[in-house]
Amino acid sequence: MTSPRFFRLLVWVHWRSFLARMRGLRREAPLLPVVLGVFVLCYLAVGYWLFHSGLNYLHHFPLVGSLLSQRILYLIFGFFFVMLVFSNLIIGYSTLFKSRETTWLLSLPVAHRNIYRWKFLEALVVSSWALVFLSTPLMLAYGRVHEVPAAFYAQIAAAYLPFVVLPALAGSWIIVLLVRVLARRWVKRTVLLLAVALVLLLVFGIKPVTAADAAAQQDVLSFDQLLRHTRVSLNPFLPSAWLAQAVLSWSEGIGRQGAFFFLLLLSHALMGLLVGFEWVGRLFYGSWSMALSSRAERFQREAEAKRTLERRRSLLEWATDWLRPLSPPAAALVLKDARLFWRDPAQWIQFMIFFGLLCIYVLNLRNVTFNFQNPFWETMISHLNLAASALTLSTLTTRFVFPQFSLEGRRLWILGLAPFGLRKVLLQKFWMSCLGSMAITVSLMIVSSVMLHLPWSQVAFFAAAIGLMSASLSGLAVGLGALFPNFKEDNPSKIVSGFGGTLCLVVSFSYIAAFVALTAVPDIRRVAPQSVALSDGATLSVAVVLSLGVLLFPLLTAMRRVKNLEI
Repeated sequence: MTSPRFFRLLVWVHWRSFLARMRGLRREAPLLPVVLGVFVLCYLAVGYWLFHSGLNYLHHFPLVGSLLSQRILYLIFGFFFVMLVFSNLIIGYSTLFKSRETTWLLSLPVAHRNIYRWKFLEALVVSSWALVFLSTPLMLAYGRVHEVPAAFYAQIAAAYLPFVVLPALAGSWIIVLLVRVLARRWVKRTVLLLAVALVLLLVFGIKPVTAADAAAQQDVLSFDQLLRHTRVSLNPFLPSAWLAQAVLSWSEGIGRQGAFFFLLLLSHALMGLLVGFEWVGRLFYGSWSMALSSRAERFQREAEAKRTLERRRSLLEWATDWLRPLSPPAAALVLKDARLFWRDPAQWIQFMIFFGLLCIYVLNLRNVTFNFQNPFWETMISHLNLAASALTLSTLTTRFVFPQFSLEGRRLWILGLAPFGLRKVLLQKFWMSCLGSMAITVSLMIVSSVMLHLPWSQVAFFAAAIGLMSASLSGLAVGLGALFPNFKEDNPSKIVSGFGGTLCLVVSFSYIAAFVALTAVPDIRRVAPQSVALSDGATLSVAVVLSLGVLLFPLLTAMRRVKNLEI
């Protein structure tokens, strides 16, 4: 089968499948278009207002405003580029080596490189649409502040296409070349050691901005010194720097310079596609075969170790021994979920990325402590710290906890027939998620509060607040995951992208906004003259009741539903 005919057939099949899913969603969840539409409009409106306010303030800031806005643009596109590389790496692994559709396509009389091309395009679309969505209000606000012509937005849209292709190529090449050794145990250990070394490098290598540096910030010559850690985003060999330079050139009316950097992006993207589709596409089948061979080899070693009774107990088994006297079935389920998580590189790599971002966030808190004498800013930054930690927590619960019930798949009937029961399975997943998220977020909150030099009473308050939010968001994710399951899909990313995952994310964001606003009322009343009808105790009581409602309502509703499934 020729390549154009093969691609047309796959596009037709996926389009028909998409229409069928949309018709099914309209029947099963008629509120889906309303929820998605409201969420998109709210994000675009709020995002545009926030970006416009910030960019307008920087644009009119004396002396260094223009330089600072340019550096922020370089940083934003650099961050997008790095995240797109990781996103394409993870999604590429799932689509190329974990998808049952890929296994079926490889059994057809089709050239293997054509299958690689199709899966590359699929991963490119799935991983890059969020960039366009997230950056739309940013570019609209940037154009409004700089009063650009209408052609500016068309130029940005054209430049985005080669820009998203380059990280997709990098992620796809990395995963194809590394998947031959990715399934081996020493690779995971090496990655963990490298992650620990990177964190230590950030701790000891990055020095915060001191008070002396901040006092000299009125001097334009000290601007580059204050932002010395951002110089990497200015590297002329980075595609993100090319895109930023093109945007700056077009906004300033330098059309030829903007066209030069656009053509630079386009030429590298076309050359990368040529190399990837021809050379890397030929290596794909060998990597896929090697991945299956290593997986079968691991299973064979484990089976032989069980037969000879020489299998050593793993660290996960030792860790779950403390739970076994309390509930042996719960300990077995915890061990099973932990093993499935650890055996899937797409899962633990994403978790490591999230954890690394949290570490970087905590380390950067040292940069704001030098100007922390004002009680108003102390209150604002401490509650913004709570909001940032909670938003990260909601992303973790939605991404990793929500799909857990659906990942049981068609094997769910086995758990339904077991004496343990599906209701206790839900409780096990809730407690596992709750304790795990609390261990991460409470520790993060304590460390970040100490770095902000908050009094111990405030440290305890914020630790208790994030602990309560961890329980509520875990209950929400587990409950909605059981109410809106997708047993036909084994890819967590696709499970989360459905109606239930979208609803979980929207409800999580709404709950976080309400909870943070309620808990901030007592402190804001203390540092600023604000008139609020409710007293301090009443606002905190409302926050606790709201958290209990978010925790109990979806979880209890899900437990009643799975009880009917058992019958």
